[in-house]
Amino acid sequence: MFEYYNNNILCVQAGWLVDSILSKSNYDALVKRGHLKRLQKGGNGRPALIEFATMRKDIKEKIVSIVGDPTEKAKHITFTDYITIDDTARTYFNTYTLPSGESLPDKNKAEYIANSEILNAVERIMNSTMSKRKVLGGKVKAWDKIAQVVQELPQHTYPHSLPANVRRLRDKFNLYKKDGYSSLIHKGFGHKNSEKLADDAKFWVLARWSDRVNRCATYSQLFSEYNSLAKQKGWKELKTEQTLINFLTDPKIENMWYGHRFGELNAKEKYSYQHSTKLPSMRDSLWYSDGTKLNYYYQDEKGKMQTCQVYEVYDVYSEVFLGYHISDSENFEAQYAAYKMAIQIAGHRPYEVKFDNQGGTKTLKSQSFLGRISKLCLNTAPYNGKSKTIENAFYRFQNEHLKKDWFFTGQNIQSKKAESKANMEFILANASSLPTLEEIKELYAQRRREWNESKHPKSDISRLEMYLNSTNPATSPVQIWDMIDMFWIERPKPVTCTAYGISFKDKGHKYDYMVYDENNMPNINWLRNNIDKKFKIKYDPDDRSIIQLYEETPLGLRHVTEALTKIEVHRGAQEQEEWELSYIRQIEKANKEERIATRDKMDAILTDQGRNATDYGLKNPSIKGIESSSKQKKKRKKKTKKERTDIGQYQKELSNTVPTDTKNIYSIM
Repeated sequence: MFEYYNNNILCVQAGWLVDSILSKSNYDALVKRGHLKRLQKGGNGRPALIEFATMRKDIKEKIVSIVGDPTEKAKHITFTDYITIDDTARTYFNTYTLPSGESLPDKNKAEYIANSEILNAVERIMNSTMSKRKVLGGKVKAWDKIAQVVQELPQHTYPHSLPANVRRLRDKFNLYKKDGYSSLIHKGFGHKNSEKLADDAKFWVLARWSDRVNRCATYSQLFSEYNSLAKQKGWKELKTEQTLINFLTDPKIENMWYGHRFGELNAKEKYSYQHSTKLPSMRDSLWYSDGTKLNYYYQDEKGKMQTCQVYEVYDVYSEVFLGYHISDSENFEAQYAAYKMAIQIAGHRPYEVKFDNQGGTKTLKSQSFLGRISKLCLNTAPYNGKSKTIENAFYRFQNEHLKKDWFFTGQNIQSKKAESKANMEFILANASSLPTLEEIKELYAQRRREWNESKHPKSDISRLEMYLNSTNPATSPVQIWDMIDMFWIERPKPVTCTAYGISFKDKGHKYDYMVYDENNMPNINWLRNNIDKKFKIKYDPDDRSIIQLYEETPLGLRHVTEALTKIEVHRGAQEQEEWELSYIRQIEKANKEERIATRDKMDAILTDQGRNATDYGLKNPSIKGIESSSKQKKKRKKKTKKERTDIGQYQKELSNTVPTDTKNIYSIM
């Protein structure tokens, strides 16, 4: 609080005046009016100094009443002039190594450096008669005055541990002059009780405390067992269990037994290096997906209280929940539907997706499903909740939104807060009033909207606005063929095209498809050209109205065309709608035209090659049901069998013949 200005003017530190006697406003006013003479302004570590001699009488009296005569205190100020920085001491203590191989703690370093610098000052004063006179007023009872001054040094400036006793201080000084810096380090420093344990005793203690089968419940039990074995093992008995505690809680020892006693995952959480990471700065840079319990109770068809699962896809940048699916369990269908919804909402592929390798995700991975969605596809480290940002989002979503509803199941079972628990007493009392699963789905969709439309914790806008306002140049827009590639399922077996079109069964249900032209009429030409051809099929399991046909080539699948659900018509006229008759006639006409065109094309080829029937003196048959013979058929005699020139007549006779023996059957031909 006191200090000499220019080595001869006694001053009081302004900070102490304001803290102990004057208010800040009063101090400023007195300085301004000249009632307090400020010789040094504060700043850059220097205190503001007020000359003591020029102070008003009432202020001087208050100072004396609090701290005594400042002229006596000034001796302490003069003493500090002799305390200088000892770089050699600072180097010695900062680099000192204990027998255990460890360095000194910072607190002890500061203590020993202060001790050495103060003792250096004492030595300078004691070696100079002038200094003794100036600081101590002479050599009579010099050590009494030194001990008093040393003990009144401010600890925040000089954190020393020098003794207050005059004789002990003098002995300390003499030892320091003789042995130097090493004399200041406590001889028992770093020698904990655990070091009294013999090496074989340490192994026994470590193994006993780590035993996962015959567990040691408490330190007291360990202490008792140790001492009961000590005599037999030749160990020194311990006086206190603190010896064992000190040994086991040493960080170099604790990490060895922690996993055996509390579980390896807990040890991993406590001791494994954790990365500090920066979150993405744009949308669709990173998506997380995970399945969890949907934290609502509902009432099933039988009136029983149930819960279900939800699988969510989450954009890390904006915290927007993009896609989800509710089901009984975390399976392929749930993940497929959630990602499909997320892609449809985003309109872009994500750069990277992360997921855990649990549940149906293994199926996803085997089908390269997630790999088709993004540029990077990585599973999060197992048993590492910190690696999944989505888990923290789930926690906040549950806590801020789902908890609003009375049938909330509570959060994670490990949650300890009462607020995180379900009110089971109330829920069970009202079990008959629980919502249905459909009502739960509607409510969950509403709560998700609330989450997406609420303010982002690190922004002044909503999560959804944050997502929509962001762009990611590294992600491409999703086209229809991207959706097919990502979400359409490929049937493992090819399907053969027939006159009925493309037909196959899936889970007991038969699906029929046809290739149609731009007028929504069956593409008769395409059908005739692809009968008996095998096609690979891709389809959207959520919309079976359209399929894509592919043919296998040496280079892989090649897209051929798309097929739509085949149009069905009524066979009986009674149930036919007006459009059906017209539809049937159009197709019949197209079939006839196609038959004629095919016959004419082939006849032209045969004629060109000299192989038409007429080239052999024979006739080409007409297309039955379409064309009629231009020549009149000659009538046979009534008793003569009618000549069979019509294939239809021939087929009719054959079907009406009742065979009596093999001979008669062949006589017809």
